[in-house]
Amino acid sequence: MNRYMLFLAILLLGITGTAPLSAQQNIAYVDIAAIMKELPEAQEAQRMLDALVDKWQKELRDMEDEWQAKFNDYDKRKLILTEQGRARAEKDLQELDARIMDFRDQKFGQDGALFQEEDRLMRPIQDLVFDQVKGLAVELGYDYVVDKSGGVMIIYANPDHDLTLQSIERIKSYLPAREAPGATTQGGGVGGGGTGGGQTGTRPPTSPPPDDRRAGQDGSVPPDADRPR
Repeated sequence: MNRYMLFLAILLLGITGTAPLSAQQNIAYVDIAAIMKELPEAQEAQRMLDALVDKWQKELRDMEDEWQAKFNDYDKRKLILTEQGRARAEKDLQELDARIMDFRDQKFGQDGALFQEEDRLMRPIQDLVFDQVKGLAVELGYDYVVDKSGGVMIIYANPDHDLTLQSIERIKSYLPAREAPGATTQGGGVGGGGTGGGQTGTRPPTSPPPDDRRAGQDGSVPPDADRPR
């Protein structure tokens, strides 16, 4: 059980175990993933992120292919190379290997370019969604709203307390035609939405592409080569 589910379980137990019947708390739920799918701005932001990932992955594959070609050539000729020739080839491989690792870290690392782009493109949209769901919940008198797409197991939920469709209608009516996500707008936000929950990107973090390079025919690698893990 993760921390989010544990928190929800404690919350529900606390509500049902301590609150008198006359003061029962009102709980609603939404499907944030479904809301995001209904927003063209969110879908366009996702397409922009996917295009960046495809571009960077291609650049990374090209660099890895270059490394593999150089290594294959080194592996075939290492027995006939002079000591200086082997040292020069190994140095070239190690330098290219370091550039590959730097590229992976810069683009796909924890604080890399992909993370920053997800934050830049998705945060304004998410903040708007959270603000509008909160506003709807307050207007309807709910005390808590649970995101059922956030990994919480809900065994039964009365559809009368599902705010997903109402939230979508509220957000769409609040947001007329707007500029595409990522475009520079006065005020820096999306539409008129404020800043909210402080969460970023809606999709799971993108893992760095796997390293497809292979060792030589005899299983050897250049001495001291700092190969990506």
